[in-house]
Amino acid sequence: MEVNLIFQKMQVEINAGLTALSSKSSNLSQEDMIMLAVIAAVGLLFCFFGLKMVRFWAAFLGLAIGVTGGSYVASYFNVSDNIAWIIGLVAGVILAVLGARFYLAGVFLVAWFLGTVASAYFMQPADWIYTLVCVGIGLVIGLITLKFAEPVTMVVTSLFGGFTAGQAIYGLIPLENEIVRIAAIAVLVILGVIVQFLLESKKRKRLHLKKAEEIRKKHSTANEVDKARAMMDNLDSVEPVNKKEAGAGTVALAKAADRGKDTQANSRAEDGEKILDEEEFLEDEEFLDDEEYLDEDDDGLDGEEDLDDDITILDLDDDK
Repeated sequence: MEVNLIFQKMQVEINAGLTALSSKSSNLSQEDMIMLAVIAAVGLLFCFFGLKMVRFWAAFLGLAIGVTGGSYVASYFNVSDNIAWIIGLVAGVILAVLGARFYLAGVFLVAWFLGTVASAYFMQPADWIYTLVCVGIGLVIGLITLKFAEPVTMVVTSLFGGFTAGQAIYGLIPLENEIVRIAAIAVLVILGVIVQFLLESKKRKRLHLKKAEEIRKKHSTANEVDKARAMMDNLDSVEPVNKKEAGAGTVALAKAADRGKDTQANSRAEDGEKILDEEEFLEDEEFLDDEEYLDEDDDGLDGEEDLDDDITILDLDDDK
């Protein structure tokens, strides 16, 4: 199977969808109306919850792209239909898992697909060259989304969802007015962008509050740990101080005891000196008494000598 035939099949399916999307309810069958209702519902989900459901869209689109692209590529190598579907299913599961598991891969896949479909709607490619141009436009949008994931995803999904839902709703209502169609698409796109930015703002606010609470708890725990450490350090510093104070008290008691002993010794020495002084004083008094007694004896002896002299003189007178 040639490459042109593959792209022709893809173009036929895209044109069928675009035709159903742009048809009026008066020309639609019941199956077409059901398909339009489903397209409108999916478009509204893209419009208002594009970023919020981006992982789901990535998984869904990855599965669809993988199954479709894998089966087409496998059929190019002239394999059986069962093998082609198996290959496509494996490729779809792989893309779905990658899109749902990895956030950037998911937003890239969604933006790439939506950009490709939107460019194909406006360019209406007639061959594979223009189809590759549409795929390249979608690839550029996907690469930009990798740099600015949230804002680009919100704008792209709002544009795609608003346009798809507005076009499907306009196809369901029995009214043919181009201004009504454009107004419906514009209102849905603007509302979609506003709603998605508000939802993302609330999400970021919750995340900031949660992060602030975690930081507060972390700092609170750190402060409690610091307080506990400071308390332990204070206890460790108080014990040596108590030991020093106890040692100082023991030394003071020893010094007081030594001073008491010195005082007692000094008192005893003073008492001994007083006793010695009293004994010396008594000895001095006894010595003085002895001297007086000796003086008295001397005086007596002198009187006796004078008496003897007087007697001798009297005897001499008598002899005469």
